[in-house]
Amino acid sequence: LFTGPLVGQLSDMYGRHSVLLVVLVGAMVAYFIAGISAALWVLIVARVLAGLFKHSLSVARTWLADFVHHSERPKHLGHYNAISSAAFIIGPTIGGYIASTSENGFFICSMGTVSMFFIAFLLTLIVPRWLPSPEVKRQMSGEKYVDPDFVPQLNPLALIQQLWHITWTQVPDIMLIRFAMGFAMILFRSNFSLFLELRFESTPLYNGYIMSASGLMGMTSSFMAGYVTEAYGGCSRKLLIHMACLMAFAQAGMTFAPSYAFFIASMVPLSLSAAVFRVNLTHLSVDRGSADQRGAMLGVTQSVMSFARMVAPFFAGILTEYGGILMPGVASVCCALVASGLIATRLQLPELETDGKKKKDE
Repeated sequence: LFTGPLVGQLSDMYGRHSVLLVVLVGAMVAYFIAGISAALWVLIVARVLAGLFKHSLSVARTWLADFVHHSERPKHLGHYNAISSAAFIIGPTIGGYIASTSENGFFICSMGTVSMFFIAFLLTLIVPRWLPSPEVKRQMSGEKYVDPDFVPQLNPLALIQQLWHITWTQVPDIMLIRFAMGFAMILFRSNFSLFLELRFESTPLYNGYIMSASGLMGMTSSFMAGYVTEAYGGCSRKLLIHMACLMAFAQAGMTFAPSYAFFIASMVPLSLSAAVFRVNLTHLSVDRGSADQRGAMLGVTQSVMSFARMVAPFFAGILTEYGGILMPGVASVCCALVASGLIATRLQLPELETDGKKKKDE
C-alpha cells in the first residue's frame, strides 16, 4: 500500500534495471528467512520484508511500457498479464501439492520460491543482451529516465511531495475509476465461495473447479485484451464505458443467475471486461506523464488497488450480514455503473483521442 509508489519513483530516478535487481534480492532474502523461521516473530519479520520488496511485477510492467511502442502497448501489457495469471494458477497448484505430500512442505515451497526469484535475478542481469535495438538496449541498461542534469537524492520529504503532486494533479480521475472498478470486483469476489454454497449448494470441490476456470478465463482474456483494444481503434472513452457496462451486466448475471450454467457463462464477459479495463487503465497511467514519472504513477495506482483490496472484504461482510448474500453483488453492479459514469464525465483523454489525427498529420 505504501511502498509501491516509492519503489516506482526510485525506478524513475535510478532506472528499472537496478531497482528490479534490488527488489528481487530483497524478495529472495524475505522468503529465505520465512523458510528457516522457527519462531512467529521471525516469520512476521519475513512477511514485512516480503511486503516491502514485492514490487517486481510492477517494476517489470513499467519497464515493459518504457520500450514498447504506444500503439502496441495494450497488446503487450495484456500478454504480460496473461503470463502473470498463468504463474498464479500454476504456482499455488504446485505449492499445494508439495505442502500436502511432504512434512517439510513449507520449507520446500519457500526454498522453491527463493530459487524462482534467483532465476529471475539472473535473467534480469542478461536480458539487455537479447535485445538488438540500440535504443531498447539504452533503456534496458538502467540509464536514468530523467533529465541528464538531474541529480537524484534520497530525500524522503521530496519523494512524498512529488508523489502527492502526481496523485492529485495528474491522475486523480484514473485513481477514482480504478478504485471504483477494483472495489466492484473485490466486493463481489470476497464472499465468492459462500455465495456458491448458499445459492447452488456447491461443494468445496466444485468451488475449486470454478476458481480454476476463473483463473483460466482471466489468463485467456488478458491475452485477448490487446486485440479487443485494437478492434476499438485503440484506448478510447467508448471502449472503457463499454467494458464497465459489460462488467456490470456480467456481475448482475452472476448475482441473479438462475442456474449453475448461467453463472459460469456470465464469468466469461466478466473476465474479458476486467482484463481489457485493467490493461487500458495501465496504458492511460503510462501515457499521462513523462518517462521519468511512469514508475511513480503506476505505483500510485497499484496502491489504490491495494486499498480497495483492504476495504472491500470488510464492506462485503457487512452487506452480507445485514442485507443477505445477494447484496455484495448488487453493490458491485452499482460500483461498476458509477465507474462508467466517471469515465463519461471525469476521465481526461485529450492526447489519446487526438492521437490518430496527430499520426495522420505526421
